[in-house]
Amino acid sequence: MSELIAKLHGIVVPMVTPLTSEGDIDEDSLRSLTRYLVDAGVNGIFVMGTTGEFSYIAAEDQWSVVETVVEEVRHRTHVVAGVTGNSIEETVRNITILGALSKRPDALVVAPLCYHSNRKLPQHMARLCKVSSLPLLLYNNIDIVRRRWKRKDIIPEIVDRIAGMDKVIGIKDSSGNLNYLKQILSQQSITFQIFQGDESQILSALQLGAVGAVPSIANIIPDVCVGLFNAFRADDIETVRMHQNTIVETHKLYLKYGNIPRILKEYLARKGVIKYGNSHTPFKGDIVSVMDQVVSKTRSIGI
Repeated sequence: MSELIAKLHGIVVPMVTPLTSEGDIDEDSLRSLTRYLVDAGVNGIFVMGTTGEFSYIAAEDQWSVVETVVEEVRHRTHVVAGVTGNSIEETVRNITILGALSKRPDALVVAPLCYHSNRKLPQHMARLCKVSSLPLLLYNNIDIVRRRWKRKDIIPEIVDRIAGMDKVIGIKDSSGNLNYLKQILSQQSITFQIFQGDESQILSALQLGAVGAVPSIANIIPDVCVGLFNAFRADDIETVRMHQNTIVETHKLYLKYGNIPRILKEYLARKGVIKYGNSHTPFKGDIVSVMDQVVSKTRSIGI
């Protein structure tokens, strides 16, 4: 546990899940993408997050994807896996099964507000800690919370209480709210790892004290994201700002067309990293025309 806390930092990529033309898991492309990210020097891979379209993929296929990525990584970087289900029972099942795999990830990521409100959240997380044989990371993302809770983010004071639990090692915050990030950073010790989930604010988050970032754009420009983090550690702020600007400009292109996983996968397919650009989420419009525009514009900013 303490060893993982010390090493889990930097750029952790929330990996897309490659699909075949029929919509099944494309294992060959999954392995190819894993190698592509590892070779770029990423500090970790996050499997079965929102970018990985976990909510559209059957549980058994999710477990298979995790095993495949862990096997392909071969301990060259960290692997963390999403376990969030539609209910407490589904989440507990996922935690139990992934913890028992022969090729298991280094840590598990849970977004409890998808099925549980802030009320009694510490008690709920205490239960998950008892069930899990692996370290746990919290995932704060208001965009994936469909329940009508009073609050859709994890209250900072509750984050503080959960952070004191033995198995909980950190949080990925995708709120995009720097004030919220400041609040949770101000309450935590160095043993609780805080990651920025908004790629447009990586530099700001690192300056505030975050240990890294989980940017979806790192699927296609992992070298730029890794370069930003390494330059920050080397106190080369000019290079950091250059990379952050590239990330922001690229991110704008993808936000413009929605369905981030589909756009990312189409780009990777054009690069030959994966075979197909298929996504479980429908894409409105002419994908070929859109990708021609995206590729043209990314080239214009040096990618």
